[in-house]
Amino acid sequence: MRVSHCITISLLATGVLAGCGGGGSGGSTVSEASATSSSGKATVAAGPVEMSAGCEVDQYQAELIELINIARSEARMCGDDHYEATTPVTYSCTLEGAARTHSVDMETHNFFSHTGSDGLTVGNRVTATGYEWSIVGENIAAGYDSPASVTAGWLASPGHCRNIMDPRFEEFAAVRIDSTSASNDYSNYWTSVYGTSR
Repeated sequence: MRVSHCITISLLATGVLAGCGGGGSGGSTVSEASATSSSGKATVAAGPVEMSAGCEVDQYQAELIELINIARSEARMCGDDHYEATTPVTYSCTLEGAARTHSVDMETHNFFSHTGSDGLTVGNRVTATGYEWSIVGENIAAGYDSPASVTAGWLASPGHCRNIMDPRFEEFAAVRIDSTSASNDYSNYWTSVYGTSR
């Protein structure tokens, strides 16, 4: 069984707001990737590429950001909400740290939630990386076998689709952790984090 969830948190002068959407399932397609990097960020990379900020973008991450940016380049409906085409996101090595922390936590402790085993949320995880954010969002999924299928699942779900299409987001990172235990509920755990710095 495949499941996914999303969350968006905006830091406003008056406090923190959160929201989320439902789950989805996806099909399978193939995508190619190309490489671009500058200042520790990449829009897309073809295979492992050493980034100037020290992180490495794997093939599945390159495929994900390409698929996310293709989705953002086209107007679409996310549930009842219409989104115009918007600018691409760039890959953030810093946000990758927050995504990795959560995917590892879900796999290690065999759970599926935006709230970590330590009780923390995406805002806490992003803050812990040193990324000073004005808005962050998170999509999670489990059991998907490819970047194409997880992206299709997220786009089919209004809440996840909103995170993908939100023009306020400028940066993105994602991490998939494969299960190391046969007793885990899912074969893998995906976390994608969206953000814009202050």
